[in-house]
Amino acid sequence: MKSENSTQRRRAAVVGAGITGPLLAFCLVRLGFEVDLYEAYIRRVQDIGSFLNLAPNGRAVLERLGLADRVLEQGTVAGSITFANHKGRELARNPERTTNIMRGELSGALREAATDAGAKLHCDKRLVALDGNGEDHWRIGFEDGTEAEADIVLGCDGVHSATRGLLIPDAPGADYTKVVGSGGRSEIGAGELPVDGQFHMVFGLRGFFGYQVVEPGVVCWFENHQETRERGFAELAEIDDAEWVAALAERHRPDPGVIRRILTASTGPVGRWPVYEVPPLGTWHRGSAAVLGDAAHAVAPHLGAGAALGMEDAYELALALHEHRTAPRAFRAFEESRRDRIAAMAKQARQTGAVMTPSHWAARMIRDLMLPIAIKQGVRKGTEAYSYRPSPWPAQAR
Repeated sequence: MKSENSTQRRRAAVVGAGITGPLLAFCLVRLGFEVDLYEAYIRRVQDIGSFLNLAPNGRAVLERLGLADRVLEQGTVAGSITFANHKGRELARNPERTTNIMRGELSGALREAATDAGAKLHCDKRLVALDGNGEDHWRIGFEDGTEAEADIVLGCDGVHSATRGLLIPDAPGADYTKVVGSGGRSEIGAGELPVDGQFHMVFGLRGFFGYQVVEPGVVCWFENHQETRERGFAELAEIDDAEWVAALAERHRPDPGVIRRILTASTGPVGRWPVYEVPPLGTWHRGSAAVLGDAAHAVAPHLGAGAALGMEDAYELALALHEHRTAPRAFRAFEESRRDRIAAMAKQARQTGAVMTPSHWAARMIRDLMLPIAIKQGVRKGTEAYSYRPSPWPAQAR
């Protein structure tokens, strides 16, 4: 793969150090860029968020970069995903290999990899201003009054992206999906549930529940249910953990008893969040600045593919910047290569969400009949969610 770049080292500012940002910073440093990684928060990253189930496409990126063993060291592999209905009857099984890992552990490992490679991490830097000539020079302002400069600005700052708002003021904001998610960790008797190497999904009557026994007596779980009224992060955070878990246990009373058992054994903090989507943007860039990951195209979480899609974006955008002489040309090529896949994933996520908690018995019956067929067809063809394979990494890159 031959680069069109000049030999001059370009300065890139990556805004957001969650998952997409640190991986992008790592890739860019290895391709010869000077990279500053800016994060709005100052708290210890390992304490942030619940767990996520990283899809195979995310692992594929890490493997291509030689990071999989290091970054996923704290994770637990699931050899398959099972789907059951509210009566506990197994509807289907997907033999995809996924990795259950705490979001904070994943983010922390990626930050460490990026800084070890040579990226400079700056915490407590909340973006408030972005001024540039639209081509190759940007002045970046932060809430603490400090400023920075860069040739390229890359917004990886999530669904409520400040970069998106400053860069593309007429871009649509995040849409509340009328779904609230939460997740936590439970401790039960070591012999109550086996460590079976499976991620279990249950389509409940009033909510969707997933769990994995990650070690004897330890269970990681998540739950999604519909709430018409939007409650923001701050309002949800005010609810006592015990009160929240008790309400979830009552919500899932008609479902398999294992759900209530796991919920009532919850220990430690319980993460809670409203779920948002970002409608398709007309463009993801302006001049030599762009947004990617959830900042550009947050899809509903019902496929568990958001983190992996962000990793795909980071990898492919870094390669595009390496291949093309100018950032705008790289961004156009990147958008063209990614737009159809993102649209297909967003559609698939919405369709999956529609069958998670149907309110009418007839809809549940149709779902239970069709889901095994749909999953078997997806496995035979290679599901769109997991079919991505990273482009070759440049042989001359370090």
